[in-house]
Formats: sequence, structure tokens, C-alpha cells
Amino acid sequence: MTQKLTFTTASVRNLVISNPTDTLYYEVLTPKWELHQTTVRRLDTHANRYDTVGSIRSQSSKPVAVSMYSGEFVNEELWLRKIEGQDQQSRWEFDDGEGNYFSWAVTGSNFEVRKYGVQSPTPIATFYPHRRHFMVTMVSQQAFLEIESSVVDSLDTVIGAVC
Repeated sequence: MTQKLTFTTASVRNLVISNPTDTLYYEVLTPKWELHQTTVRRLDTHANRYDTVGSIRSQSSKPVAVSMYSGEFVNEELWLRKIEGQDQQSRWEFDDGEGNYFSWAVTGSNFEVRKYGVQSPTPIATFYPHRRHFMVTMVSQQAFLEIESSVVDSLDTVIGAVC
């Protein structure tokens, strides 16, 4: 069974990723007073508060760094490892800190996340970009991330890798 997480842009620097019932609700923020820092927060619906899932820091003189769960910032190349592939195809690998390894790669106009080391014809998460009527008019389909229910426990890390 899959869930559909819709991407909704509230402003240029604010993105919401949620399912229709908002039980899975993430907010991606880049405040104008901290343009070098993007924060990913998850809404805890039981406690009615936001928990910081991760932060991405991009300063002009330093490499991009990632922090998960308010931990130390690490170089993004250590967290999201690029693996060169055949025919100009590349993929990126990352782990959720609990021994689960994932890889994502661009497939057509979508990108897919797969559990690393598991040969499965279906990805555990697929990002579908928005679509427009006749490529120029109003949006006919919002961007969304379709996830397998098995990935919900590692969703914080998957969202961090997607953003």
C-alpha cells in the first residue's frame, strides 16, 4: 500500500510536504534572515508541536553540510554519497542511522528511492514533478512523493535526502 505526499509551496522559501489527512506533515523552511540554512521540521500531531528533523547549511566559503536530529553538521558528500554509473547514470546512497541503506536515482522525469541491496521491481518512494496544461497554463497535477508504507519509519531521512 502506498501513500501520496503532496508538495505545496506556501512561499518561495517555504514548502509543505503532507498526506491528505496531515498525519504525515513536513515543513521545509529557509528564513530570509538565514538564507544559508534550510530546516526540515515534522509536525507531531499528538503533541501538537514541530520537531526538527534536519538542517542543510550552505555558506559561500564552506561545503554544504547536513545535520540530522540536531546532531553535528557533516559534509553532505559524507551523508549523500554519489555513485557513478554506466551511460552517464548516477545514483546517490544514504542511510537512516539505524542500519537501513537507500539509494536514489533519476528515472525519466521522476526520481526513485530504493532500499539498497534489495532487488525489487518497485521503488519504495517515487517523486513525481508537477504538470501543467499544455506545458504553460495552470498546474494540472501538483508535485507529490508516493511512498510505500514500509518506509514510513525512515521517512525523516528520505525527506531529508529529497530536499
